[in-house]
Amino acid sequence: MEHDRVLTFTPVNHPNRQVRQIGFDLSDTYVEQCWSAVVGPSAVVLLRRMPELWRHEVPAKMPADELSRSIGLGGGTGPNSRLMAITDRMVKFGLVRRGGGPDRFDVFLEVAPLQARQLERVPEWTQATHERLFSAHLEGFDGVAEHRAKVTNAAVDLNRFRDRATHSDRTPPAARQALGR
Repeated sequence: MEHDRVLTFTPVNHPNRQVRQIGFDLSDTYVEQCWSAVVGPSAVVLLRRMPELWRHEVPAKMPADELSRSIGLGGGTGPNSRLMAITDRMVKFGLVRRGGGPDRFDVFLEVAPLQARQLERVPEWTQATHERLFSAHLEGFDGVAEHRAKVTNAAVDLNRFRDRATHSDRTPPAARQALGR
């Protein structure tokens, strides 16, 4: 009977090593402010509800009807319900994966930053928020700020080298002519 349907949510690390390293925790503001434009606010509410459910039981098991009502979707837990549409969308966007059955889900503990193709489709406000939050997030990692500084310094050095090469008196006449000097 659909009314007795119980959903199971198991916490798992993201399968992508890079996402595990630099991804966002489910409770991070980034999830709400950036991912909601991609998967919708109900999916974000469900995703952010998971850590609270796991405090009581791992894996979390909850009647689908109760879970649906608790996040404001109302009743209805059939295969075409709003709750099932949301979980399908979360699977599609790589936030969760099916865990061995239609009512079992592995929920990734880390959420990836939005990808370029996703950023192209979200409003400008979300794009700006992504830039601000992702930059601040990266600053929190050891070595990221130093790496960024090295990359920036290398780019500046390369530009100086190019600038010197185009303005140097030692540039051969043929090269100066090619450069338009």
